[in-house]
Amino acid sequence: MVISPCCMKLRSFFSFLIAGVLALLGLSAGGFYWLTTHTPLNLLAGGPTTTPAAAVFVSKQAPLLASMLVNPDRLEALRQVFATPEQRSRSHAEFEQIKKSLLANTGLDYRRDIGPWIGDEITLGVIDIDSDGDSNNGKQSGFLLAVSSKNADRSQQFLDSYWRKQSRADKTVQSEIYKAVQINYKQVPIANKKTSQISPFNPLFLPKTTLPPSFATAAIGGSSDSGNNPSFVLFANSPNVIRDAINNVAAANLNLNNSPNYQKAFQQLTQGRIALAFVNLPQSQTEENPQISLNSLAVAVGVNRRGLLAQTALVTSRENTASPTLSEPVKALQYIPSVSPFAVASTDLRNFWADLSSAVSTNAEVSKLVDRTFADIQQVWGLNLQQDIFNWVQGEYALGLLPNSSNSADWIFAAEKSADSQKAIGKLDEIARSKEYSIGSFTLRNQKITAWTQLTTSQNLGKNNRKSAIETEAKGVRATVGKYEIFTTSVEAMDAALEAAETGSLVANQDFQTSIEPLPPSNDGYFYLDWPSSRAIWEKQIPLLRLIELSARPLFDHLRSLTVTSTGEITGIRKATIFMRLN
Repeated sequence: MVISPCCMKLRSFFSFLIAGVLALLGLSAGGFYWLTTHTPLNLLAGGPTTTPAAAVFVSKQAPLLASMLVNPDRLEALRQVFATPEQRSRSHAEFEQIKKSLLANTGLDYRRDIGPWIGDEITLGVIDIDSDGDSNNGKQSGFLLAVSSKNADRSQQFLDSYWRKQSRADKTVQSEIYKAVQINYKQVPIANKKTSQISPFNPLFLPKTTLPPSFATAAIGGSSDSGNNPSFVLFANSPNVIRDAINNVAAANLNLNNSPNYQKAFQQLTQGRIALAFVNLPQSQTEENPQISLNSLAVAVGVNRRGLLAQTALVTSRENTASPTLSEPVKALQYIPSVSPFAVASTDLRNFWADLSSAVSTNAEVSKLVDRTFADIQQVWGLNLQQDIFNWVQGEYALGLLPNSSNSADWIFAAEKSADSQKAIGKLDEIARSKEYSIGSFTLRNQKITAWTQLTTSQNLGKNNRKSAIETEAKGVRATVGKYEIFTTSVEAMDAALEAAETGSLVANQDFQTSIEPLPPSNDGYFYLDWPSSRAIWEKQIPLLRLIELSARPLFDHLRSLTVTSTGEITGIRKATIFMRLN
């Protein structure tokens, strides 16, 4: 059989075509694999790791551990994906500002000194409440910052270069080998020890970050070609902190990674995460056998296309299990107007308050704060909130805010009636009479309304004479509508509550629906805050809020809303989900 040259050329062409297609498919598969493994969108499912490897450096009694489980550059890349073209330059500038703030006055540049070797974990640990062991110079915290290295040789070169420069300019630089680990540090002059009260790693002081007089570093881990032995660069405000960190690694029973509460809490947090935090809550020494004590709190933060989604696990002393009580928003929300920038809605306020009171009693400072807050409210209203309000609210309830033109707000509270509600309302009428308020009734939107009012006089000047005018000020307004008791702080707020039930309440608001969409449908109710709409109100009521905003300005500038819901309890661990919707 003779094969013609034409057939041979055709066969060669098809062989070349097949080889070309196979090569193209191979390149496409490789490209697809690279894109799917390197695209910042992967962060929507979580960071490269789920728990911080640096937890082995931190004592199991440490008050705080906070970790970011993703390289900062990848986080910035994800932000750029979702930012509009107009927002991208601003977003990049904000990330650059954060990096500069963290390294301010250190002589370090992120891209030159840190970027070439930084890995996928940055962990901050508060190690001790008195790291130097000297009670005469006040309380001092030991801070440890553990930064993973993707190139151990580059990170070691960075440390060597940094300390060479320091030793030329500062004769207090010291070096030692502790359990086969080299520790470099600045020796603090005795006269200056009292000045090192604030660590540069305190996030509330980012704009003024500087290296403390006592500063230490160490490199721990494998070489650049060892993937199974993670490498870390440790920064601390005292060489003692690094020595303790090395000891914690050597004795597994000492470090946080082997804490039962730590392991128990994070087993319940299953969503993808890019950051987490763990807090050992301080216990009161004066409270004996409380009904419930709060032991620790774990928080896992993930990325959502509209913001940040966090899960929390609160470890308590009570081994209890409880399923969520709701599968949809409570009907009491129908009386909260759609323009309300703040709302709380759930069931069984009496039981919630009993649990909260028992829990906060284990922490003296938190207990004082709660008591002081409610004491102010009770003094203004002349009420005992627990006895006069909380105890009879055993069904649904909703609390909302209605802004007015003076950057203040009226309150709306709707609660499902119970067997004790009428008796409680009678008690409220008695309190009103004791304060010499008048109690009157009128009709509003075909509903009988009762108002507690106070009569005042004011002087109005006419052209030729002076006449007295009597004014009526509503101190409180209430109405019984169906199975709900509604209370407001003004007639206007009551009118808005009744109108909401007729024309559309907060539940129908698209912003509210977007803010609860990422939360589990089975839950115990909602805490909702529309930040831009209520910012001026809270700043007026809480002066300290401005300082908090300044310390976390990038977050507050982009915060659109905050929504929180609890999702039941499993063997003594109370779970909740938090959604921070960002612009």
